[in-house]
Amino acid sequence: MELRHLRYFIKAAELLHFTRAAEALYVSQPTLSTHIQQLEQELGTELFARIGRHVKLTEAGELLLVHARQSVRELQQAGEEIDAIKGLLRGNLQIAALPLFSSVLLPGWIAAFNAMHPSVHIQARSGTSDTIESGVVAGSVDLGFAILPVDHPDVNTRELFASQVVVIASRKHPLASSKQLKAEDLDGLPVALATHRVASARLLGQYFERLGVKPQVVVEYDDAHALVNIAKLGSLVTFLPMPGFIEDSDLCALQLPGEGLYFTAVALWSHATPASKAFLEIATMEAKKFPAASEVS
Repeated sequence: MELRHLRYFIKAAELLHFTRAAEALYVSQPTLSTHIQQLEQELGTELFARIGRHVKLTEAGELLLVHARQSVRELQQAGEEIDAIKGLLRGNLQIAALPLFSSVLLPGWIAAFNAMHPSVHIQARSGTSDTIESGVVAGSVDLGFAILPVDHPDVNTRELFASQVVVIASRKHPLASSKQLKAEDLDGLPVALATHRVASARLLGQYFERLGVKPQVVVEYDDAHALVNIAKLGSLVTFLPMPGFIEDSDLCALQLPGEGLYFTAVALWSHATPASKAFLEIATMEAKKFPAASEVS
């Protein structure tokens, strides 16, 4: 069983579309199909059930996918560790982060990492708290960046910094002139929030309960940038950590009432690789620009 066969199989199993899988692998579809057929012949069973133009994994295919991912990951990690022993850092690094990390913080961290380790290929994507955690657990994500709480017990975490949450409103909004928001300002307030697939929404819900208020949730959206643009239109407000708020002449940031609310940003991983360890050290150093969680708790 060749490693190439396993890589081709994994991509086809993930996409369940041979043409798109072949494009992602930069091979022709006949080449991909040939390798899958060779793997099926070697194992003596079908891995895909072909139904018209669609395919799905057979029971044998589902089983092989679990072990193939693990085998490829372990072989890749072994190669990276050998390179690290030789003083070389190569290979791939899969990163997933909440959208605000992706747009505000990650670009600088990636640039700093690339300057030190140009031979490492980085694949970064945005996601919700749920998808980032599941990716880390499954091994498809080497390093995730999200906020506490983390639900999965098998995920390792490192706290990076704490960030104050503020209300983002259009300067045309009635609350924009408020020097200090009161709890009653939030009660029944039309708002746009992240869905509960993002940990921040759950923390905001707990904060509202402590204040004894119930905002009117008009829009739920997983994209923080979309939430900001919605707030910019004037009728709704949203809530963001301060590092995610980029100065905009059409927007203002208002302090939450009471003791306020802080999000604790964390790095997540399951199986550390030399590349993920190196990237985490850079992220940890850069995070020192923000207050630690212990300083605001």
